[in-house]
Amino acid sequence: MADPLINYIKPEYPKTENTESAYITRIEYIGPTDTIVPGLPAPGAAWGDYPGQVKSATSEPTEDATVSVAMVTVEQAIDNAETEPGTLSAISYEIRWLTIERSMFEHPDFIIGGGGDYELSQGDIYDIERWRAPENVKELRDAYQYDENGYTTDLSLNAKMFARGIELGLETFEDKAPTAIKISEYVNGPPPETDAGLKEDPVGFPNLPTGFEWRKETADSTRAAGATRWNLTEEWLGAKKVLFDRLKVFWTPPA
Repeated sequence: MADPLINYIKPEYPKTENTESAYITRIEYIGPTDTIVPGLPAPGAAWGDYPGQVKSATSEPTEDATVSVAMVTVEQAIDNAETEPGTLSAISYEIRWLTIERSMFEHPDFIIGGGGDYELSQGDIYDIERWRAPENVKELRDAYQYDENGYTTDLSLNAKMFARGIELGLETFEDKAPTAIKISEYVNGPPPETDAGLKEDPVGFPNLPTGFEWRKETADSTRAAGATRWNLTEEWLGAKKVLFDRLKVFWTPPA
């Protein structure tokens, strides 16, 4: 049924609230007492297009007895024991690019096995750490050398390039990573069971950036508009190489 007092709704109403147990709508009216008071619904009745049933309906006169203010509260109970999956009604997709801070050891020019212009070796990394150690004397550090057991070692050309970055204060760099976001809307029940934190591809995602491996970061199921709709938000983070998820590691062991 239509709201018979709709012409008397105060401008800032209706107001809604989601709680753990109910979806609540509050509508406040102001108008002629002889119209407002007889027009109020009984508890348990349907009211307008608002979801649920009337929980309460109260009124009180203003200073002008011919004018009254009324409040109707409508509630739709939420069954938190609902376990049957709902029906998928809509899907939307988003791509966002995030800024991620990474160690300079991961930079494509330096990373082990990356084939970059200044690709480091395991020995280079050891030498860099010894060169930057606090006990290394200034004269050797200035010459990109270090002393170990009385033997002076020079850094390789690639290790010197990395060391120069350290001297310039560049030990991390800002990388860009794509995030694929899928929002699925379900009606008349919650989404099916899902998981997060694992290496997997976002199947069927349109216009997905290529050249990336993916790890599913989130799978959040939330109610929307009371007891009849749920939104499942899933996010995958892209990387040139996913090295680990919450269950496994994926890097190659040393020879």
